[in-house]
Amino acid sequence: MSLVDKTWERVTIHHAVLEWLRAERFTNLTRLFAQLPPEVWLSGLTALLDNANLNNADQNRARLRLLYMFRNVFVLEIPPDTEWFLVSNLMDDELSELHVVNYPEWVDPADRNELVKAAARRKLTLRTPTSSWAMPILWGHDRCGPFTILEGNHRLAAYVFSGTRGLETRVIVGLSPMKCVWHILDECQFLMQDLLRR
Repeated sequence: MSLVDKTWERVTIHHAVLEWLRAERFTNLTRLFAQLPPEVWLSGLTALLDNANLNNADQNRARLRLLYMFRNVFVLEIPPDTEWFLVSNLMDDELSELHVVNYPEWVDPADRNELVKAAARRKLTLRTPTSSWAMPILWGHDRCGPFTILEGNHRLAAYVFSGTRGLETRVIVGLSPMKCVWHILDECQFLMQDLLRR
């Protein structure tokens, strides 16, 4: 089976932002607030991530601003016409459709960033069971793939390298016909570089 054959439900960018923040809660978000006492930020973060109301414009704006605080350049390069979907479920058979992000620490032209090959060269340790993962965020041009992992590269690469089987996790997938610098198969530059050349 392939991801194209799964159930695709249209969602908003706010679903993607929420999952991205949940995934980075104990890494980038913790570092972002490290200089402040937890009493200042912990309850607010809990409200935004654990008691999220995706119909609340103020919460959505706050989450988006949080994501921009540490991922601004990354997020700005995602094509603005991207449509977002909740897809049930990514399983072991679909891992061959995935490529790791086109980012220096992940790139190897020899394997075009194919997840399975990238996992073999990175040799990461699986630290979290798949049942407690935030949803990985993928991106591609259409439902047939291939897809780039925007968020979840470490988790998915570690999972593949571990040899574990039985993956069954929902994913958020963004689709756009526009090229994206993070999608290695597009072989394009950053948007700003394209603007400056004109």
